[in-house]
Amino acid sequence: MIIMRDVVRVGVPPMSAYQHLVHFEEYPRFMSSVLSLSPLDRSVARMALDIGGRRVELDAVLDSTEPGRLVHWDSAVLTETFRLEEAEGRGTDVFAVVELDDSQVAMVDSAPETVVRNRLREDLKGLKRFCEEAEPD
Repeated sequence: MIIMRDVVRVGVPPMSAYQHLVHFEEYPRFMSSVLSLSPLDRSVARMALDIGGRRVELDAVLDSTEPGRLVHWDSAVLTETFRLEEAEGRGTDVFAVVELDDSQVAMVDSAPETVVRNRLREDLKGLKRFCEEAEPD
């Protein structure tokens, strides 16, 4: 199991960031590894991701949410948890944890921890950009 943590400050209120994270259909707009995504209902989406050069298909389920505070989605291979905390002034700190069962994903890359770390970092940068561009002034 590979577990990575990272944090990013986004210039929007916690509820705004939360709204983007609970809508799977928005993930391709900020997650670099999403190859395709089909929402099955409000809390489940079928996703195809590029993880370390491998196509991984999974059904992501919103397992736990707390409006403005927490989003956790789960699948058999990958889980992501986003904890949201209001930052000083206008903004939100998004604390992210990704867990990948690397025994189920044979990555092309020889450094799977680096792949997961870089993926998480890029996705958080994408989330920041997406949230801030979507937020009306």
